[in-house]
Amino acid sequence: MDKDLRVGFIGAGHIANKMATTIKKLPGFCNYAVASRSKEKAESFKGKYGFIKTYSSYEDMLKDEDVDLVYIATPHSLHYEQMLLCLKYKKPVLCEKSITTSLKDTQDIYSKFEKENVFISEALWTSFMPSREIINDLLYNKKKIGNIKYMNAAFKVPLMHKERVTSRALGGGVLMDIGIYPVTFVFRTLGFNYTSYDINKIEYKNGVDIKEVLTFNYENGVKGICDVDGTSKLSLKVTIYGDKGRISIDMVNCPNIICVYNKIGLLTKIIYCRPKYGGFEYELIAAKKAIQDKKYETTEWSHNDSIAMSKIVEDIFNSPKAIE
Repeated sequence: MDKDLRVGFIGAGHIANKMATTIKKLPGFCNYAVASRSKEKAESFKGKYGFIKTYSSYEDMLKDEDVDLVYIATPHSLHYEQMLLCLKYKKPVLCEKSITTSLKDTQDIYSKFEKENVFISEALWTSFMPSREIINDLLYNKKKIGNIKYMNAAFKVPLMHKERVTSRALGGGVLMDIGIYPVTFVFRTLGFNYTSYDINKIEYKNGVDIKEVLTFNYENGVKGICDVDGTSKLSLKVTIYGDKGRISIDMVNCPNIICVYNKIGLLTKIIYCRPKYGGFEYELIAAKKAIQDKKYETTEWSHNDSIAMSKIVEDIFNSPKAIE
């Protein structure tokens, strides 16, 4: 039997709590170490989730030979520097999205890890869900809704009280924080080979983007629309429209229910796909497999996929339409 993969955490904030909760339940993984600049925070985190060790220095944790995988759960602006530190000690990395704040840094960090053949992945959990295979099978193998015409993917949630979103210094803004989910969903459904995109709407407040509507156009006329809003009531729904019906998905970031409707709007199929441990387990399992296979990336979300995402985010912010 494989030994448990011992995970070391850099950061002990909100998203780290979710990951630690998952690992605590997930067979084959161990909440091993947590490093935080606040000793009190690290000790509290250790007690809550059953960690074995705490460190007040990231580098001290990385010197621990028993750390098998480092999970980085800090603001975007700190990721690049922290990943470089992990590479210094040849530690495999699972880094929260967005992996960096620029295309240049994303390309550079992957290149450096690949050169050393050390595993690294962006922890974009949406791409690791088994529901992705279910959705693509319904669309492309079984053709349940015929030919795809367009799709809408939304992520709307009130976030303007979160410093990670409102602070430019931390790499804030909703596109990099939540917009990455609907954009990824569109790409994984329709492909990365869009021919053009339109910025239908973009709004800023205090130097960070707070909402946008984006449309990705494909050569066959299909459109993928992403609606992102950090000031709105909760809405995470995806709808994919075809010439013979539609598919509705309850949550863009973590699908639980997939509903298929025929051309006249009658419900013909319901698929329940709620993750057993919350959803983060799939990226952990993929990371463990890649590390065991001595690969530097996962098949579910490759380095090229992540770079493509980083590029479109940068392109959007550099577009004349996106100038504040």
